[in-house]
Amino acid sequence: MEMVEITIKVPKDYVDEAADFGMLEPEILGRILRDELDKRIMKFVDDEVKAHRAEQRAKQSQDNPA
Repeated sequence: MEMVEITIKVPKDYVDEAADFGMLEPEILGRILRDELDKRIMKFVDDEVKAHRAEQRAKQSQDNPA
């Protein structure tokens, strides 16, 4: 996997606390980013599926009025 170096600005308190817990290692930061990306991707997919299902229900109710 290609590696990229980034620079970010965050409150010093966050950095100090993260360092205390060993969270500033590249592999840990990568895992944190991957976990958050996975959560956001799954939420996006879930929202899209729900929207599609709602559209299908609306279309069915228009095609088959009670």
